[in-house]
Amino acid sequence: MEQGNLPTQRVNISAQKMLGGIGSILMLLSWMPGIGTFLYLVGFVLWLISMYQLSNILRKPSIFKKVLISFILVIAGLVIAFAFGLMALIPLFVSPKNETGAILGLGLGVVFAIVVAYATLVVSAYFYKEAYDILAQATAHNLFKIGGILFFIGAITIILFGLGILLIIVGNIVLAVAFFTAPNEVEVQGT
Repeated sequence: MEQGNLPTQRVNISAQKMLGGIGSILMLLSWMPGIGTFLYLVGFVLWLISMYQLSNILRKPSIFKKVLISFILVIAGLVIAFAFGLMALIPLFVSPKNETGAILGLGLGVVFAIVVAYATLVVSAYFYKEAYDILAQATAHNLFKIGGILFFIGAITIILFGLGILLIIVGNIVLAVAFFTAPNEVEVQGT
């Protein structure tokens, strides 16, 4: 078949769908005591492999690029926030006699760390959403787009007493369902 001037071909993405769906479910189980962190890490690796392979198979390298940008932003934001949190503790040890200054420094450092973590989370979630927008378009499966939007709105509203966390969880559930219900074969443009 031809769309425009580029020929299309059908490609099978059933294995990548399965990896992405299983990875998404395992990441959702991160709340389980004792093994939650392990399940999250295994799920994340499966999901990342799925996104990389889908990016290649669908000939949409921007999918994986946006996922990588999102991941790097989260890591950088956490490292910066942690560093500012640690630096806020310095006045407590350097000048313990000046309690007011130490407490003010600690408070400002913690507030700045929270602001940095929040800002990088929101920007990271935007790139995450963008990756799912491209995936939704490439697979003609809108659940990917809906899940990405819910995740992004959740990241923005996370500051509102747990509402954001609930939206992020719902978004991840929608994304897991999207992986399992996406078509097994899709048409890809190009040679």
